[in-house]
Amino acid sequence: MITEIKAVVFKTSQLKATKEFFESKLEIAIEESSITHFVIHSKGIRILFVESDDHFEVELYVRKTLSSSAKNKLTLHPIEKKSALTIVEDPNNIKIIISKLLTVKNNKQDA
Repeated sequence: MITEIKAVVFKTSQLKATKEFFESKLEIAIEESSITHFVIHSKGIRILFVESDDHFEVELYVRKTLSSSAKNKLTLHPIEKKSALTIVEDPNNIKIIISKLLTVKNNKQDA
């Protein structure tokens, strides 16, 4: 399966100071923001900063898709596609949210 990083989320109680740091020190233009978040887009990945009252926390959002070779091995049956989310944590307590496209055979029978 191909795994693709879609977003990295940083939850911080220092949102305003963090935004000012990126804008003034690193001279990054923030085009998407609100009182509770701001986003930096980079090479198809969203880097999202969200205000949080708790301690600093990081989440990583990834998507798994079938490779083209695996797609070619599928049999031609009616299928439903459903997505599922799985949450795991790495040794640094960084949450990794995995979105996986599941294929389920449609077992509907004719009446």
